[in-house]
Parts: sequence; structure tokens; C-alpha cells
Amino acid sequence: MYPNRSRRNFLALAVGAAGAAMVAACSKPPASGTVAGDGSVTINHAFGSTRIPAPPKSVVCAGLTGQDELLAVGVVPIAVTEWFGNQPFAVWPWAQPALGPAQPVVLNLNDGIQVDKISALKPDLIIATNAGLDADTYKKLSAVAPTIAQSGQDAFFEPWKEQATVIGQAVFKADDMKRLIDGVDAKFAGAGQANPRLGGRKMLIVNGLPTADGVEITPAGWRTDFLTEMGIALPGGLDSFTKGQHAFVPRDQIATAFRDADVLIWTLDADEQRPAVLADPTIAQLSQAKSNRIVFPNKDLSAAITFASVLSYPAVADQLPPLLTAALA
Repeated sequence: MYPNRSRRNFLALAVGAAGAAMVAACSKPPASGTVAGDGSVTINHAFGSTRIPAPPKSVVCAGLTGQDELLAVGVVPIAVTEWFGNQPFAVWPWAQPALGPAQPVVLNLNDGIQVDKISALKPDLIIATNAGLDADTYKKLSAVAPTIAQSGQDAFFEPWKEQATVIGQAVFKADDMKRLIDGVDAKFAGAGQANPRLGGRKMLIVNGLPTADGVEITPAGWRTDFLTEMGIALPGGLDSFTKGQHAFVPRDQIATAFRDADVLIWTLDADEQRPAVLADPTIAQLSQAKSNRIVFPNKDLSAAITFASVLSYPAVADQLPPLLTAALA
């Protein structure tokens, strides 16, 4: 579902009235995400650029995970978008303290972005990263309020640091977001140091119940960077199963593909699904199953891994390493 763009810093430009004309004539436009002389911020994205005249007060999160980034920097959205899990106000436990007593409107993407509902809310900023946004819908949303689209080709699930950085810039909280992102990196590095048994071990993230055809895995990329930060390696030989951000291993190749993994990290939508995984005849024959080296994070921890946000990842860094260390004992 999921390279890390350089983080840009806000730069306040103080331009004297006497020299304004000269500066306007000689200077390049402010870089994307920087504060201009008039106090506005302009964000470059897949459909051009969006100017945000002042810190927003009524923000709609039209994408699947942006609520975490907004809440992380103290911006409580007036509307959020449900992805999975049916959590209160589409906010998972790791982010609920930041939501507090607020009760945002819950949107969905079942039939695309709900432009009419968003318009009725009269927002002054729409965050539409991770929303499957196309050019036509972008135009409609932009007629409602300044709209932030995905940075590049990933209409869904662009790298988490990229999304977090842009959202931080859009709500005039770039410095706060940079500190949070750096804090997540430091937390995973610290988790690796506190669990030295993980260093150099090979682990693979497997997702959901096996089907008759095979099983989904998380390929090497930004969604596995947190493992690397803890000193964990990924098994090789998986590129042939990978297409973009997704990877699927056919049933008759599971044993070979999983062979070099010391531990399988198996995420599921419900804890009750674990017996079905272990009862699967192909899975039951894996060395990891026979040696109890399949780690099943609970529902909330599985969701935190999947959500891959600036608020969910600290929960992963706290809770997952002890489970992996125990599996290696």
C-alpha cells in the first residue's frame, strides 16, 4: 500500500517596503513550503502549486492517514476520512490523545472523494494526500478551498516522511513536523540498540490471510525502513514478486521465498485470524511456524505498522521489538 525527499525548512522573508520592487524583480519565487514575504505558504504538488494565505483554522483531511500528521502538530481537523478498523472518528488509539474531545465529521472514499460534503463544511484548507486524487477532483476541491495534492505519482501511499513534511508545511508547522520525524527515526534506532539480538537478523512482513493463490508481503522500500533502522535486514530474492509498492508470493513459491527469514511479522485485521494462518497447510510446513518464529502483532499494532505515520510509528517502536526479540530467544 506505500526515497525520502529532503525536508525543507520554513524561511521567513522580511522585505522592506523600499526594496520590495527590487526584490520582486530579482528574486526567484520562494521554494515550495517556505513562508513568503506576505506570510503565505505555497506547496508544489502533482497538479501544480497551492498558495495558503495564512495558518488554516478549518482543515479537512480528505485522505486516509493525514489525520495523524495533523494531530501530531496540534491541528485538529474538522473532518477526517475512514480507512479501516471502524475506530472512533477514524482515529486509532495511538492518536486519540491528540484528538481529545473533538468529534470531526467522518468521510469515506467508497465512491471517491466526497466533494459536496467537504464543500458544505466550508474549510479553509483541504489535505488530499493519500486520497487517490485526480486532476478533475483536484479542480473541484480547489474551488472550495486551497487543496494539497500528492507530491508525485503516488495518489495513494506516498512515503510517510514526504506526506508528513508537506502537511507540516501546509499548516505552518514545518519545524514541529521535522522534529517529530527526526524523533521517530531516533526512536527506532534506540529500539535497535535496546534489542541487540535483532541486529543483522532477516525478517519479512506478511499481510493478511493466505488465499488460494498465495500471500501478500511488504516489499523492500519506505514501509520497511523502520526495520532497517533497528538493524534488521530483509531476505533477498523477493524482487520478482514485487510490483511497485505491492508484492505477492504465489502459493507454490512461499516456502522458497520465506526460507531465509529468521522471523515472519504477520499482520492481520483481527487477532482471531491467527489460527487460520497457522492451520494453512503451506504455512504449517514453514520452518518459522515449526520453531514459533511467526510474530503476530495484535490488531492495534498491526494497524500501526500499516498506518505508517508520525504518530503510529512510535507505538511500533515501543511494542514490536520485544516481540521480535522473544521470537529469537
